Amino acid sequence: MLLVMVFRGLLVLGLIMSLGRCKKDQKTKLKAAKGSGPVKVFGRRVMTVGLVLDPNLKTAVFPVLHIANRSLSPWTYSDTYDETRIPQHISQAQCQRSGCLTPDGEEDMGLESKPIRHQTLVLRRVQGETGRSGGRKKRKKGYFYKLESESVNVGCTCVRPSIFLQKQ
Repeated sequence: MLLVMVFRGLLVLGLIMSLGRCKKDQKTKLKAAKGSGPVKVFGRRVMTVGLVLDPNLKTAVFPVLHIANRSLSPWTYSDTYDETRIPQHISQAQCQRSGCLTPDGEEDMGLESKPIRHQTLVLRRVQGETGRSGGRKKRKKGYFYKLESESVNVGCTCVRPSIFLQKQ
């Protein structure tokens, strides 16, 4: 989870720096980074930018407080894996109960245990073609990364049930 937050922060920082650089270089011609250029993805022509991820980046390790076990709406984590996504592993919270726990440890069905969702940014690998559209040069097929958002369950909480009154 910490790795996802660090990755998201670095991605946003890179985008902000890239936007700032574009404003500075408005009068001069921008030089494309390695891996940048026009790409055709699903029939649409898009522009790509080079991305370098530092494999030596070390994240700080904080002691994990087991809030999930102390909650009135306890949850466990399961790991999801997608080889076409960066990060490839994302932990998803799963509520252990339908109701919520009372101080005595009994399940109260008058309250509901619901997941807390968080929208996070990921990179998705897609196949595309590079090359000039006007020339007779052969198009080169390759993989490129597309920025997407994904909903991740980060924990569970107790809520009052939704009640919908019906007309008779």
